[in-house]
Amino acid sequence: MNPSALNSALAERYSVEREIGRGGMATVFLAHDLRIDRQVALKILHPELAGAIGVDRFAREVRTMAKLTHPNIVPVIESGVLTTSDGRLPWYTMPYIAGESLRARLEREPQLPIEFALRVTEQLASALGAAHRLGIVHRDIKPENVILTDSAVYVVDFGISKALIDTGDERLTSTGLAIGTPAYMSPEQASAGAVDARTDQYSLACVLYEMLCGEPPFTGPTAAAIIARRFAEAPRPVRTVRSTIPVAVERATLRALERVPADRFSSVSEFVTALRSTNAAESARKPLSRLASSVAVLGVLAASFIGVWLLSRPRVARSAAPRDPQIVALYQRGVRGYTRRTPDGVREAIAAFSAVLARDSNYADAWNGLAKTYLRAQRRQFTLPGITNDEMLRRALTASDRATAIDSASSDAWLTRALVSVTIDPTQVRGAIQGTERAIALDSGNAEAWHQLANSRLQLGEADQALATWRESVRRKPTYTEGLAFMALAHYWHRQFDSASHWADSAVTVDDSYLLGRTTAGYIAVERGEYAKATAELDAALRVVSDVEVANVLAARALVEARQGARVRAKATLHQADSIGLHYTPANAHTAVYLAQGYAAAAQPDSAIRWLERYSPVEDLHFQTHLRCDPPFDPIRRDRRFQALLRRPPRLQGTGC
Repeated sequence: MNPSALNSALAERYSVEREIGRGGMATVFLAHDLRIDRQVALKILHPELAGAIGVDRFAREVRTMAKLTHPNIVPVIESGVLTTSDGRLPWYTMPYIAGESLRARLEREPQLPIEFALRVTEQLASALGAAHRLGIVHRDIKPENVILTDSAVYVVDFGISKALIDTGDERLTSTGLAIGTPAYMSPEQASAGAVDARTDQYSLACVLYEMLCGEPPFTGPTAAAIIARRFAEAPRPVRTVRSTIPVAVERATLRALERVPADRFSSVSEFVTALRSTNAAESARKPLSRLASSVAVLGVLAASFIGVWLLSRPRVARSAAPRDPQIVALYQRGVRGYTRRTPDGVREAIAAFSAVLARDSNYADAWNGLAKTYLRAQRRQFTLPGITNDEMLRRALTASDRATAIDSASSDAWLTRALVSVTIDPTQVRGAIQGTERAIALDSGNAEAWHQLANSRLQLGEADQALATWRESVRRKPTYTEGLAFMALAHYWHRQFDSASHWADSAVTVDDSYLLGRTTAGYIAVERGEYAKATAELDAALRVVSDVEVANVLAARALVEARQGARVRAKATLHQADSIGLHYTPANAHTAVYLAQGYAAAAQPDSAIRWLERYSPVEDLHFQTHLRCDPPFDPIRRDRRFQALLRRPPRLQGTGC
């Protein structure tokens, strides 16, 4: 409909000047209100949308939104229905704001200053809070519905989505219009669930995320792809994109982006208060050591847990009825995610196991899988939105206890209890050995139990026995990728690089996206002088990593570059890895080890030692294994500072551990 036709239809009220915008719902015109002499924005719904709703009721619903007044809300002034050649078209007017949309600003400047983004979020939250107190949910918070001026921030189109839903019928879906915008739509809204104020909170967090990171938390080529990612993945932490973002801002944003509404803040006001909180920043600046923190939080619980584990008699497992194939498929998806050993894999595994347990809370294997996954996330310091490192350990402990309570004859459940034990106190493994031996007694074909027993033996300094035990692991299950990778590592630690290469290649052959297989193959190729192969393996690894693992693989790349004599390039790569690794406090054991090895190869021993000294507790037996056994430490092995970190010296210089 052109301005001249509108002027004929609205001659007594408005003088329509020109079209100023066109969106998914309506065409927007700049008009002059003849009665009160001011400019307004006149919005007219598209004919195909108007045909799918009750237009008269829509106009009435929109008029009720005129009661909503707030300094940051652009109110509806008037609404009505036009009779045109296209049918009856609802329209409404709002004051014209001479500014620009947040979308226009983001198109010019994808990442906005942090303080500016927070001020915008606070004003939006103030507007939303006022609406929520009246029981009104916007349902379509996005940059296009935010107007910026020199003095204020405004929200537009309040209540329009609700009016569409309340007056539409099944024909509404045929228009192709989603009520809400996929990139900013909450999971419950995307799945046609009940919405409330927390739905707007989620969308507001998406807008803040985009202002900080340059894109929404989930993107994709289609609306369906975006929504699928929202259910399958966790958003990437904002500090991995911009390290200058305060810890409190990251934590509050990720909590507001939780899939489950109950896990978000109770209100948008609480959300914006958390954005300015100093508690998260203080805790990040003054971390407890991993050991001290775990003992302080879990000491009493852990003691009773281990005591019950060692002294209790196994109960007979409950008989299992045939399971729903969909639940089994979800469980297998969780296993695949866990096996990948990547942050994304861990998050996928937690989502899958949790979905299984929501349908069947007596699925012991799913509880056990959830426990192992939380342990992996905690030990490798993967980021799980809204969950601290200690909370991961508590959840692992709880899930492990549920698994053995349901099926005390499960070999896997007892193996997981052993892993919990060594995670609570990484300075001793006797309890873990007892647990793995019990798991093997229950099922001698449990390849992972043999693998963990080998790991414990190596940490006790029993390298030859460990190699034999890993051999037993892959004999029991020749396609067990972790066992194959550790067979490679065992030969690598023995300086038997040709045999190590064979086993690493076997792991990659079984699963070419397996991170540990790729990185192990890369490290072994370095020691064989096969730098092209090492680079290829690490490049492949980089394509499947995220979070802290990016720093670890980059450190390995720097090792290759330094060994090739390209020290300038190695130092640049180390700087990149270093900047990522420093985001994780306390330091991750593998990050400290791999960065130290890169710096050692680049002839920067002070930086190497500094990274090793960042890790605590230094008595962690797995950390000690790397110090004793890893060949890349040879350049600094005689450094007195390095030797001071060792709790037991290597067997012989240059012969492995």
